[in-house]
Amino acid sequence: MPPTTRIVIVGGGISGLAVAWALHERRQRQADGPPLEVVVLEGEARPGGKILSERVDGFLCEWGPNGFLDREPATLELCRALGLGEQLLPATAAFGKRYIYRAGRLHVAAAHPLRFLASGLLPCRGKLRLLREPWVAARPAEATDDESVLAFAARRIGPVAARVLIDPMQSGIYAGDPARLSVASCFPRVVEIERQYGSLIRGLVAVKRERRRQGTGPSGSAPGAGPSGHLTSLRPGLQLLPDTLAERLGGIVRRGQRVERLARSADGEAWVLHRRGQAPLTADVLILACPAHAAATLLDGVDETLATLLRQIDYAPLAVVALGYRREQVRHPLDGFGFLAARGEGLRLLGTLWDSTIFGDRAPTDHVLLRAMVGGARDREAAALPPPTLATAAHEALRPLLGIDGSPVLAEAVVHRRAIPQYNVGHRDRVAQLAAQLTRHPGLILAGNALHGVGINDCARNAKIVAEQALAQLAST
Repeated sequence: MPPTTRIVIVGGGISGLAVAWALHERRQRQADGPPLEVVVLEGEARPGGKILSERVDGFLCEWGPNGFLDREPATLELCRALGLGEQLLPATAAFGKRYIYRAGRLHVAAAHPLRFLASGLLPCRGKLRLLREPWVAARPAEATDDESVLAFAARRIGPVAARVLIDPMQSGIYAGDPARLSVASCFPRVVEIERQYGSLIRGLVAVKRERRRQGTGPSGSAPGAGPSGHLTSLRPGLQLLPDTLAERLGGIVRRGQRVERLARSADGEAWVLHRRGQAPLTADVLILACPAHAAATLLDGVDETLATLLRQIDYAPLAVVALGYRREQVRHPLDGFGFLAARGEGLRLLGTLWDSTIFGDRAPTDHVLLRAMVGGARDREAAALPPPTLATAAHEALRPLLGIDGSPVLAEAVVHRRAIPQYNVGHRDRVAQLAAQLTRHPGLILAGNALHGVGINDCARNAKIVAEQALAQLAST
């Protein structure tokens, strides 16, 4: 009987768990293959990483992501494979209505072109420049430098529209600095549309026409207002996904086991993982599905080039504030997804989602739940404030804007010091350098959301790719 081989995954967030599940499914389909052991090592007591759902006084608070878009099948397929199909919870129709904070008030980000132009969201000069977009020359095909999100948007739709429209949109995804984020890494589809159609407006019209013809258009998502698709969560909260993965994987997932150091085995054929308070563990294939900075620390002394490249991936801090009110306390109808704010508008909030409107069961009867985001790459000091201070500041910022009377019945905050990887200019080259350097280390694979997409969909989709890479590496040894 051939010896058992072992794949060890460091990190029990959604990426690591999804890779383990993909390997588990593959082995189930090929029960006659050589013996394989899969182990997931998670340093914390619970799985899921940044995904964290909590019931507080009858409110369901999502302290990490609050859903995923249904435009891609990977996460939906994963949920259904786990038996969570009946727990899927699409956002209400209000998901399609978005607001943008500008000049002291909320403006509807209207999807219809005429309604948008009639709104006060953009000044006249900004509207005129936006209308010129179809006649702006596309970037030369031979251009190879990595363009920032801000530079791309200003070139296509003008600096005013870039600040008012694109800045808030990227904040809702990356909480980043658009002058530093790489448009090719963060929004590759937008770059592709410009190359294909020579204009974003012409391209979006063509894409919408094709979706309508195929009957696959996004439901409830305003064209141009952000990524397409309909927001979807799980009825008890998004944490049900990693919890169910860990439960179904059983003993594969070992919690509270923190890896402190890596080394090669004496014969150079395997990896040795030194854990706090545990005996060393060997791995034929090692998958680092932890954050980039954690992977860098583990690779210190193994490969300084890999460690340095990983440390160059910045993370934006983010504080999530949950504010609950009695419905009569809030005069605003809360008739939409929520709002985002551009930098420089005098509001120290990246935005606020109206969670109890998006998902109707997030607050007790006759109450509402708001979820405010503070911090980001351009306001790192905010996320360093104590949680009670953050909750008070968010309430004071929202009070005049939404017509709030009295104090919140719920005011909690959770701070993520390193929340969202930043795909800054140069990210593509850095990922290519990492891939090249990894060829020097057979049996070592990097996973997680620091490389190929920050969202849950990205993690679920990439998990299958990583699983295949791991099996291919085993087969080549």
